[in-house]
Amino acid sequence: MRPPVAPVNLVWTFTRHETAARFLGEVKYPRETTSNLDFSLGSRKIGYHEISTGPRAVRCLERACFRGLDHARTTMLTGVNDLNFGSLGETWLNLVQSTVLHGVSADGECLELLEVQVAFPAETEGDELIRQFGDTRLMAEMEKVFFADGANALGHNYANLMQGPGGRHDLEDIISLLRGEPASKRAVLILRGRGDGKVPCINVIQFLVRAGALRTIYFARGQDAFKKFYADALCIAKMARRVAEALGLPAGTVSGFIGSSHVYHADRPAIDDFLARGNRFLRQGHLEGVR
Repeated sequence: MRPPVAPVNLVWTFTRHETAARFLGEVKYPRETTSNLDFSLGSRKIGYHEISTGPRAVRCLERACFRGLDHARTTMLTGVNDLNFGSLGETWLNLVQSTVLHGVSADGECLELLEVQVAFPAETEGDELIRQFGDTRLMAEMEKVFFADGANALGHNYANLMQGPGGRHDLEDIISLLRGEPASKRAVLILRGRGDGKVPCINVIQFLVRAGALRTIYFARGQDAFKKFYADALCIAKMARRVAEALGLPAGTVSGFIGSSHVYHADRPAIDDFLARGNRFLRQGHLEGVR
């Protein structure tokens, strides 16, 4: 009886510029009958059974490698880009850190991290990080952007750009729809531009009643992670609480998908101070790699 082939253990970390072809070119494939081949890619263990020899075994192993690489890459991006915390402030802090650590230079002015998911409770009262680091003037002006028709220091207004399923911009059609049809998926608020080339940073907000609570989901084409994210999020959370209260439900969570999370190089001194002072709330717990 032929002794089994020793397991091949591949430990590989996916990087932005390294290719699977190069990786596969470095693998030392067994040339004899392979049985119960085990190898690892990142945190994933892959078991493979092959009774052939030579090129066919190699081709099959390559296919298994590619499947593993896809999973490893997805796992890595999910860890970086999926930020779900017990408070808005923690989500803000970790979003800034992730954008700094993993973002790439987009236009010479900022670092940009694409396709970021965030989640936080709609109840934001007593948030320690927002209280300590939030700009009270900015938060007040952002409230005007979302909820008032008049001028504000930020120079733009969303209140009249909002349109619910009934064409209203005051959430009343959202509330009415969910009161009559709690399972509806049409309770969507759209924020659209005026046709002048300018597009709001927040584009769509959806309100869902699920499992006895309100779920609020939004899409943002782009958010300044350091300066604007938390102020926008406070306003979206306020909308969620308003709808939930009218329906007699818990406000639940707010989840968002940010197309482009970015931080500006000009803000780096303030950002580094923010991350250092909020260090104990960071997922990674340290600032290695922040320069």
